Amino acid sequence: MVKKISKQVLEGLGSIGNELGEQLKGEVKKAVGVDEKKDKNSDGGSGIDLFPDLVEMSKGEMNEKQVEDEMKKRQEMAELRQAMGLGRDVEKEMEEVRRKRENEEEDERRREEELKERKKRERAEQMTVVDDETPQHKKRKKRGGAFARGKKPSAEEMTATGEFSKKGE
Repeated sequence: MVKKISKQVLEGLGSIGNELGEQLKGEVKKAVGVDEKKDKNSDGGSGIDLFPDLVEMSKGEMNEKQVEDEMKKRQEMAELRQAMGLGRDVEKEMEEVRRKRENEEEDERRREEELKERKKRERAEQMTVVDDETPQHKKRKKRGGAFARGKKPSAEEMTATGEFSKKGE
């Protein structure tokens, strides 16, 4: 029973679709300006009634048109090949990109080194300016020997007075 009902529903939907299609077809024909009387007499699938000013070409005209189209196609292909050249030289392009990147990296390194040098010079200038501006009695004493920074004395240079730390036993 359920199958029968579903089949009837589908048939009903199909008939509604057909009716809607016919209505749309009529609306389109009215919009385009096709007479219903002419439409009844024609086969309906040719489309000649929609474009009455079109005429059929003879075989000679058809061949001539095909030759013209082929010539245009060949000409466009030749222009495209000429525009593209003989093809892309991918290896050459990759080498250029690689070279460009290396140059940019080298320039960046050079800029960084110049920046470091400039900062170093500025610091040295500031130190000399500070040394020149501070009075002699406020300057820190420069000590040599065991207290020199960056230089660690060897065991022979050390005295036994305490500069050498004791190792735990």
